[in-house]
Amino acid sequence: MKKNILTFLILLIFSSYSYADKCYNSDTTPIILESDKKPGRFFEDQPDVNDDFQIHIVYTLLKDSKDKEGDINGDVEKWVEIADAWILKTTAKANKKSNFNNGEGQKLKWDRRKDGKLDITFLRINRTKKNMKKSKWGSCGNVFSRSIINNGLHNPKKIYFNFGDFSFKEWPFSGGFPVFSVFSKHQKKWPLNKQEVGYFILHEGIHAMGGIFPCSPNFFEGHNTKNNKSSGDMMSRHVGEGGRKLDPKNDDYWGHNNKTCPDMQDSVYFTPTSDTPFDPFEVICLPKEKWKVTQHNYENYTDTHFDQCSYRRGDTNAPWQEELGVINRN
Repeated sequence: MKKNILTFLILLIFSSYSYADKCYNSDTTPIILESDKKPGRFFEDQPDVNDDFQIHIVYTLLKDSKDKEGDINGDVEKWVEIADAWILKTTAKANKKSNFNNGEGQKLKWDRRKDGKLDITFLRINRTKKNMKKSKWGSCGNVFSRSIINNGLHNPKKIYFNFGDFSFKEWPFSGGFPVFSVFSKHQKKWPLNKQEVGYFILHEGIHAMGGIFPCSPNFFEGHNTKNNKSSGDMMSRHVGEGGRKLDPKNDDYWGHNNKTCPDMQDSVYFTPTSDTPFDPFEVICLPKEKWKVTQHNYENYTDTHFDQCSYRRGDTNAPWQEELGVINRN
């Protein structure tokens, strides 16, 4: 496999093999080393500056990972800045075709502290490199999502971007709402680079928001078509080094005219936000009678995406689940 040849972007979280994974363990108690306690580092989500929907960053390490201090030395900030520029440019091209926002682009709503810096939570996951190697499917039953949610990061108005500063089998990884991941190194050989990070974050972020929905005309295994070579679409199942356009025909998941199926352009996690927004948490985790923010009925949408709601897992726990109408799925 050569660098940048084919990126296999997969959703694994709710497959039947999660609990059969040899690496799987329900224990998600974080590891806190004395050496990890450093100035400027936060182990909890800091007070929000507003009540808007936001994407919160979690800087994760494995139990025996070297602390590269990416959350406090500015490295993660730089990756996000690079990604923001690519996402703004990419959404602008798509928005011009769909005549949305006067043809201007959109950005992701990042969670920031009062000082304006990104709010980044540090989390050392209770798994070693050796443990992870035992995982046939790579993620130990998505230990990333379970560890994040079970350790207090479970605001229903937030999506969590897991920046794993260690080598993982996949560069990017999606687990459904509310967590998506990007790792600093792929298979110990290929480090994250400037050309990939924006695409990875947008692609996996869209997955965390529910895309691609089964009601999309070109839906294929959670993606838009099977191959990028034929579609040129950044959300296709296999994306090589070719075009990474955002729904180039505006006929499937971005800027489309099918009001019966969610349009990712309307997600509350993009700014400027659509006048007819949808909340991924509602659409993915709640029955329609519980929707409050989402402005469409989405007649062609069915409740097939419940399996992508991490809050429905029997091994994750958020104190508000029952109150808001999320029913655990064991």
